[in-house]
Amino acid sequence: MVLLFPVIAYSQEVTPVLSKDYLELIQADTLPVMKFMPDTMNNFSQAHLLLNKAYYGFTVGRIRIKQGVLTIQPEYQKVLYLTGQFNTRVEVKRINRLPAVQNQYVQGRSENGALVWRGAETGEPFSYGPAAQSLEYDGGNYAYDANGKLVAAGTGNGRSANNYNNPVFRTASMLLQSLRLNARIRSAGNVLYSTTFRLGHSTENTFIKYNKNTSRNASATLDANLKKLSITAGYSFLRDELSNTNRNGFLNRVYQNAMLTPVSFDNVHNARQPNVPQTYSPVADNAIYLLLNNGNRFVQTHQTGSLIVEKKTDLFKFKLTQSVEHLYQLSREGYKPGSVYFPTGITVDRNLKDVSYLLDATASYDIHFDDYRLINTAGTHYKFANNRSVIRYSLPAAWRYQRSAQEASLFYDISYKPYNWDLVLKLANKMYVSNTVSNNNYFLPHVSGAVRWGNNSGRDYYFFKLSGSWNRFNSELPVGRSYSTNSLLQLNIQQAFQFFPVTEVKGFDGLKAIQHNEWNGRVELGYKGHVLYGNIFSRTTANDVFPVMENNQLVLRNIAAHRNSGVEVGFTGRTSNRYFNTENTISYFVNRSKVTAVNTGYDYTPLAGFSNIHTAIVKGAALGSIVGTAYQRDANNNILIGNDGFPLVNNTPTVIGNPIPDFVMKMINDATWKMFSIGLCWEWRKGGQIWNGTQAMLDYYGRSASSAESRNTTGYIFAGVLQDKQPNTQPVSFYDVNKPVEQSRWTRYGHSGIGEEYIQEANVLRLNNINVGYKLKLGKYERQLVINLYAQNLVLYSSYKGADPNQLLYDLPGAAGLDFFNLPSVKSFGCSISIQF
Repeated sequence: MVLLFPVIAYSQEVTPVLSKDYLELIQADTLPVMKFMPDTMNNFSQAHLLLNKAYYGFTVGRIRIKQGVLTIQPEYQKVLYLTGQFNTRVEVKRINRLPAVQNQYVQGRSENGALVWRGAETGEPFSYGPAAQSLEYDGGNYAYDANGKLVAAGTGNGRSANNYNNPVFRTASMLLQSLRLNARIRSAGNVLYSTTFRLGHSTENTFIKYNKNTSRNASATLDANLKKLSITAGYSFLRDELSNTNRNGFLNRVYQNAMLTPVSFDNVHNARQPNVPQTYSPVADNAIYLLLNNGNRFVQTHQTGSLIVEKKTDLFKFKLTQSVEHLYQLSREGYKPGSVYFPTGITVDRNLKDVSYLLDATASYDIHFDDYRLINTAGTHYKFANNRSVIRYSLPAAWRYQRSAQEASLFYDISYKPYNWDLVLKLANKMYVSNTVSNNNYFLPHVSGAVRWGNNSGRDYYFFKLSGSWNRFNSELPVGRSYSTNSLLQLNIQQAFQFFPVTEVKGFDGLKAIQHNEWNGRVELGYKGHVLYGNIFSRTTANDVFPVMENNQLVLRNIAAHRNSGVEVGFTGRTSNRYFNTENTISYFVNRSKVTAVNTGYDYTPLAGFSNIHTAIVKGAALGSIVGTAYQRDANNNILIGNDGFPLVNNTPTVIGNPIPDFVMKMINDATWKMFSIGLCWEWRKGGQIWNGTQAMLDYYGRSASSAESRNTTGYIFAGVLQDKQPNTQPVSFYDVNKPVEQSRWTRYGHSGIGEEYIQEANVLRLNNINVGYKLKLGKYERQLVINLYAQNLVLYSSYKGADPNQLLYDLPGAAGLDFFNLPSVKSFGCSISIQF
């Protein structure tokens, strides 16, 4: 009987006795709802299984039996959602202010005590001739003007001299269109799969004549969420085409020649004449001739592929990112035959190819304690970047660069959230290893923390937050970054037309890593949506790297240490009711820079500009201070005056200006009323200085409005002292017709004049953006129509006498504070329409 007991037990039918009261009691146990059901998978009449959760009539998707527990999972319906968005934008651009030029005086100079017009056949570069109103055409056959030569009024055909303004700017237009399509598969409220496709195209006729830019882009992403694992794959493609690049200052050269052309010479007429020199002087170009059919071109393609894998559990998180980037640039840069310094013309093809691979991985684990308010997170981060760059010119030269850099860090975050408090402390240490640095670093600590107290719920919520951080990190200059434009520093402004960069930096190897040490502190006060904040920061940089020319080679050197510190204070106020909402922000920012140390032999190393005036590294001054010529002064800082009554110049380079503003204030105002919105963005930059080299050159050639207004000045006495220390009493004439033109006030010091004389304040108030929008819902779901009208850079008010003081010299980094025919900024007016479906 004992041996047969298992068989008998198996063969018996056992019917459990279950009362209604018993079932109600056990519902409060570990299983939310339990029912006993027959085991139909084995023997319906022999056993019963425990059913996990109630059966409410849903479609069964899956049945599982584990350890005697039956789990029925519903069949969730998978739903496909298709959405999209179409955007189109039309924009018109017009240039902002330009330097004032004169249109009274023609090409020429003084001869034998009289002002004489001198035509293009004479090669005359100056516009110190007679007034245009005193001249007329002779009607004869003249190669440079269909109206003939200019002669004194009353001796020609009676047709007054024309004033040719020789513009190279026009009203620009741009059309942008883009389409986004998105498909999502959702189930039980979760997105299982999604994919997005984007296409875009833009065409722009730029504000410089005969220039057209086009851009095309496409991208696709695919997301898959598999339980606690998500995978994202992406690809993007961008292609840009430009008529002309400005890498060699080509567009600035066009602008410069247009501004310097005398009002008596027609660039448009002469640029199209066959077998006739197109320019008014051998030292100048015809701006229109430079632009017409020059063969220049720029094409760039940028492709990126990426794969992101992310896994999340209740305690563990892991994210792995891989991406590959490919950048290809092909540009043709040159000047046509007859251009200044390139009489037979010049054409250079430049080819750049960059390939970059990035691996970025982060893993973290949350550590929970009995106190649910305390959460600790430990983790690690690893980053590997491999970059290769090759630059080739049509000349037999190629530059190849490669860098493999690794960053790894361990971090530990502590978060404690007692009632109305939020305390955070973050600790980390990073290592930086690279094959292009001479000193790898394995100790780069980071500490940050924050304390927050407040009530986060209700309409009367409030908070106080105090945070700060200290961080050490290393960096390097981007491998393959071009420094060929540094060759401009080998030329003075008179030689600017020779600028043609075809030499790259020798290499990025063997340098010390750039070391940074920064700290930051911030305080915030909030009440009912209003926030008042203050921020103070400081960064000290050591072993900073800059390009220099040594033995006719462009090389990189660790040169200097500098400090950058500042303060920002701001306030954001919000109001809200059923229909009307506003948000207004005002901020005040102050930034200060100082070079604290310079390696031996590198003080006053130029950064950007020309050989005779540039920004530079000067110990004790701001990084990027303006260095140039100045007035000679005595021990009491009085300007020294020469025997001829004009100031003397000190040709030893000295600091003459600081481009960093005293402060910057910004104000942003946004308001919405029902379906309408309006936004404004203002900026006020107070202080900072800029060298107006455009004014200096216009003065030199007699094309500036100021030289026209004061060229007849006589009996002027410059403030200062003579070399015998006596006050100056020598009167002078700014332009004496009895003396050579080279002895006038504006020509005697050369093309750049005295650098100090052309340092001006760069105060500027601008309305960066104004936007008016309307949003209309289209039926159900997420369909809507959004229309925006906007204007950018609409208001520009500045005490500066040149163009926009924020523009950069030849678009070069580090050239802030230098204006030498910088291209003007533009004001834009546009309309954008977006349809979401």
